[in-house]
Amino acid sequence: MKTQTKFIYKILFSSTLPFLFYSATVHAGAEDICEPDFYLNGDSYNKCSNLPVLVPSNDNQTNMLLLLSDLGLANIKPRQPDTELWTSAYGQTPFEGVPSAENRVANQRIKFANDQQGYDERCNTLANGKTSFITQVQNNKNISASEKHALIAERNKISECTNKIPLIPINAEWSPTTRQYASYLNATIAFYNANFSTATKIYSVLSTVDDAWLKETSQYMLIRSSLNSAYATGTNQYGDVDLDKINKTLLKQFLDNITAYLKAYPNGQYAASARGFMRRGFWLTGRQDLLVNEIVWQINNPKSKYYNLDVNEFPAEIDRRVFGSQYFNVKNLNDPFLLATYDLMQMRDSSAEGYKPITWTQLNTQKEIFKNQPELFKHLQAVHLFYVQKKPQEASKYLSDANDLNQYIQLSQAFLKGQILEKINPTQAEQYWSQLLNKSKNTYQRGLFETALSNHLNTKQDANAFIGKKPLISQINLQKRFILYKANNKSLQNIIQNNVATIDQKQAAIYTLLHKSLNQQNYALFNQYYSQLPKDAVQYKDYESSDKYKEKPPFADFVWNGTTITQQLKCSNLLTLTSQLEKSPKDPLLNVCMGEYVRTGHHGFPYQMNGENTSNQEDKGEFARGDVYKSIIKSSTKGELHAYALYRAIMCYSPSGMNDCNDKEVPKTVRKQWYDQIKQDYPNTTWAKSLKYYW
Repeated sequence: MKTQTKFIYKILFSSTLPFLFYSATVHAGAEDICEPDFYLNGDSYNKCSNLPVLVPSNDNQTNMLLLLSDLGLANIKPRQPDTELWTSAYGQTPFEGVPSAENRVANQRIKFANDQQGYDERCNTLANGKTSFITQVQNNKNISASEKHALIAERNKISECTNKIPLIPINAEWSPTTRQYASYLNATIAFYNANFSTATKIYSVLSTVDDAWLKETSQYMLIRSSLNSAYATGTNQYGDVDLDKINKTLLKQFLDNITAYLKAYPNGQYAASARGFMRRGFWLTGRQDLLVNEIVWQINNPKSKYYNLDVNEFPAEIDRRVFGSQYFNVKNLNDPFLLATYDLMQMRDSSAEGYKPITWTQLNTQKEIFKNQPELFKHLQAVHLFYVQKKPQEASKYLSDANDLNQYIQLSQAFLKGQILEKINPTQAEQYWSQLLNKSKNTYQRGLFETALSNHLNTKQDANAFIGKKPLISQINLQKRFILYKANNKSLQNIIQNNVATIDQKQAAIYTLLHKSLNQQNYALFNQYYSQLPKDAVQYKDYESSDKYKEKPPFADFVWNGTTITQQLKCSNLLTLTSQLEKSPKDPLLNVCMGEYVRTGHHGFPYQMNGENTSNQEDKGEFARGDVYKSIIKSSTKGELHAYALYRAIMCYSPSGMNDCNDKEVPKTVRKQWYDQIKQDYPNTTWAKSLKYYW
């Protein structure tokens, strides 16, 4: 993914030498490309920059997982950060998407290690259903050895649910029990064939037999069969469901089957699973009130035999079936868990038409609902004052001094306090983040405080905080961010010369310094450090490299052997060219040659991180080949160089009409004048003959 991402950015953004910027989410075809936002703004929704704290910018599912953790229901797993400095984007915090989690309280629903998780519910138990069936057959004393062999062989044939499977013939000479198990297999085949009417008929008969396992399991499978039958009536060819189109009779049958199973088997092996299907039924019937009540019951009863939450999937279920439902009504939210999630959604900064954040009055009417979680409610009040009302001083009055950060609500308050300090006293904020970093006890805490502190260290040009094998800032993506996008020339030189810096840190600094010095037309600095290139620099080709160099800076960008434009217009290799430019920085031909180096793509730079601003006082006089061409065009000297400048100035806008020469855009009327001039003054040149447009 990283290689693909970098390739996309190389294509999109390597047409000009200077740094380029882009929005939080860039769309390349149908694929979203994420980059973290290191400024931790916390107000606008950003799925690419989730934080381990309760803030409006988080994905709803992330906020729900944090709340579930504080309720003692979830353990949130540490993220796996990127491991190579040059290609890193993510550390521990911020993180892309929703973190994975595991149940802190066991799910009472039977779940096998080989469950097949997929979009189609009927396929989920293809493997574990086989295991359960074979076990029952093997242990059944009413089935002979030969009949066991036949039944197991037939069950082994049911290995997928995409192709139609034929029903098996029932041998009249088999024992009654064997015939019943064979019938169960036919019901199973019909179920996986999506022939739910046949499956339901067979399961209905088998739910009345004497065999205990067949009887209970068939009664349970009636739930699943009727669910799928009802669901199919409301889905289109793309799998999208329209709740209004679902057959209400089939839905009632589905819910009746759940009731029947739980009445017959209140302590059954599928009891927790059957109870879980109730949430599906309430969603499909549009009964948001009953759905919310069941969700709250599950959260509040983790020790029940009916507890069936999978915390890794539960937030997505709520996001889709509660907050994303066409029947959503905020009046149904009467629990702190759901209401806090909703409130954070409604405090986001959004430009969407008609969007209005929750008001202070509306928020405070919820106080009674949070009477058992006053700390959470105070945090929501502080969030509203800070993010919605922009009153950091008042927000601070609602935050307690959290000495223990083990719960996410406490970590959230500590983070918000730091954000408030950023607004009213940045110096104190730096000290605050540093103190919290020293006290951090896990990867999420450390990642959060490192990211916040790094913004101050970037400004101070504190290079030592980012380098070495055990630096203060341990996340390599933050090290990369400083070296590539924040460090000035002096800091880069210090890193290159510092014996503490790792090879990866030095190489990143070398590449960045060479790139920046070319961009800034500081040819003396470029020539001074050109010798720092690896001896096999030509092998460092970014995504085109061998595996050894794929995660390293593309030093091959600086290996350029020059070019011949015409017999009179020749360009030397890069080092010779920059040595000449150091002595004659205004020479027209030398600058055209630098333009050839830039134009032919020997100037790559890793894709820009979201929202970064790399401009500083050193970036005056950036090289722009468009300005080179304009300067030559304005000169009175006629000749090949003048003709070539006209040609290249026009070609800056080929083929899209957008300027890729990094200079100030000129109107089409000026390009028309250039076009007419080259056609009139240099009609016999290949350049004039090849031009058909001026874009």
